[in-house]
Amino acid sequence: MDGIQVLTLVGSVILALVALAALFLLPRIARPAGKGLLVLGVLVALGTAWTTGAQALTPAAQTGWALSTPSEAPRPADFVDARSLDKTIQVELRYATTNNFTGEKVDGYESSDVVILQEDAAAALAAVQEELAASNLGLLVYDAYRPTTAVEFFQAWSQNPDDSTKAEYYPTFEKPQLFELGYIADHSKHSLGGTVDLTIIDLATGSPLDMGGPFDFFGERSHYDAEGLSAEQTENRALLREVMTAHGFEPYEMEWWHFTYPLTDAVAQSFPVR
Repeated sequence: MDGIQVLTLVGSVILALVALAALFLLPRIARPAGKGLLVLGVLVALGTAWTTGAQALTPAAQTGWALSTPSEAPRPADFVDARSLDKTIQVELRYATTNNFTGEKVDGYESSDVVILQEDAAAALAAVQEELAASNLGLLVYDAYRPTTAVEFFQAWSQNPDDSTKAEYYPTFEKPQLFELGYIADHSKHSLGGTVDLTIIDLATGSPLDMGGPFDFFGERSHYDAEGLSAEQTENRALLREVMTAHGFEPYEMEWWHFTYPLTDAVAQSFPVR
């Protein structure tokens, strides 16, 4: 609780005490009109105290902008850094930086250079990297395991009126529509440890292949079969899909970068990315 919340809570308590004290004056007031006004004033004061006190105790993540505390739960034994299996996998965890659709560093991301996945998914990703390397290509990962605290952060962000990133990431939609249309999930498969967002890079230059649209752009341009793609862009998206599906990952039609490795009995996790 910050200083403003403390002052608000203290003020609401004082207001409530004053209102209760006024109740003792009620028998001393002879006129019915005076009693009615006093009762009304007491009710208003108590209502105000209740509301302001509740607001002061409400977590900031529920009042607009997400400030939830990342869980200190340990990483499960079957979650690993895919880069420990293949160090040539490149990573640029966007949510560990301000370079993402929220414009803020996202709760739960404490490192930007790890690719945390459930071990089966991590092994499959390493196999993808090995296959691409034979053609002097490789993977660049934008997101992998995503803690539930990050999902809560996205939900709170959608309730905040700040639209400073709208032109770049969601120019044709309003924030709540991003959930309704399936661009952002209320319950993300990323939290299960099998989903990854990524692209292909040229190992010689380190540059991503042209996919016809940037990561996390929310619009039809990100759909796998979007209209208006060049032959090269279509081929690059097909290559990414082919190599990922060949190793067990399932694509998502609305986002060319999004793939999920099916896991059995997976449970959403909240441990921080580190």
